[in-house]
Amino acid sequence: MRYYRTQGLAFLIPILVIVGIFYGMIVWNFVVAFTGWQGLQATWKFVGFYNFSRLFSLQRFWVNIGNNLRWLLFFIAPTVFGGFVLAYLLNNLGRGEKILWQVFLFPMSLSFIITGVLWAWMYDPSSGLINSILRLLGVNTSRLGWIALPQTAVYCMIVAAFWQYLGFALVIYLGAIKGIPYEMVEAAKVDGASHFTVAFRVIFPNVGHATLICTTMLAITTVKVFDLVWVMTRGGPGVSTEVLPYLMYRLTFDSRDIGMGAATSIVILGFSAIMVIPYSLWALKKWVRV
Repeated sequence: MRYYRTQGLAFLIPILVIVGIFYGMIVWNFVVAFTGWQGLQATWKFVGFYNFSRLFSLQRFWVNIGNNLRWLLFFIAPTVFGGFVLAYLLNNLGRGEKILWQVFLFPMSLSFIITGVLWAWMYDPSSGLINSILRLLGVNTSRLGWIALPQTAVYCMIVAAFWQYLGFALVIYLGAIKGIPYEMVEAAKVDGASHFTVAFRVIFPNVGHATLICTTMLAITTVKVFDLVWVMTRGGPGVSTEVLPYLMYRLTFDSRDIGMGAATSIVILGFSAIMVIPYSLWALKKWVRV
């Protein structure tokens, strides 16, 4: 059957319309961010960068920025590293591989809501699983408040997200490792290379595309994380665990400050672009050279 360009375009029209609506919403959001819209009734009075200046003057905004950076630093690298190491070990395991990778992948089938409820119970200082086990081992848990303490709450949520997304990184890396020519790995082993050398000098440089996918997807996840914060801490204690999406929600729906909420969403968009685009371009150029 002869292919006609107009027929192909006709099939693309529905998805183009949907994508156009999404981009139209982004443009609309930009417009709202420069207005003085407060309350339920739309106010289209142009106020320039007033919403942004008010946002940047909030101390809790900078706490949110710091928490998002903590998520980026302490969530992405361990998840990527753990996923690669597990993928390498399971690839050399043999028959038990299919069973174990499904065990690690299972948390990905859960929503962040379920994960948040589960880990909030585990972190409960009085009746949680973690402190109960520690008490059985003779450990004094009176100072182990976990998510009840501002110093540890963010890192406790990061551990919960690590548990959920480790399987994602594992599957991506496992598929990439299986695509590497077997002769390359065997040649390294014949030359006397250790498992560490094979993993990080031979295999890891050849799965750059998997690293790009994992890092990009995890970075997007950290920038838009909301569910865990809402379920586990509601931004507390105080505002110590708030992140930018949570602040946007509070400003928009609790304070009814639509303009500042839209300004926060633009900051999130810019934050995402700064975190993801430079690394993606660098990784793609490096991958093409290789």
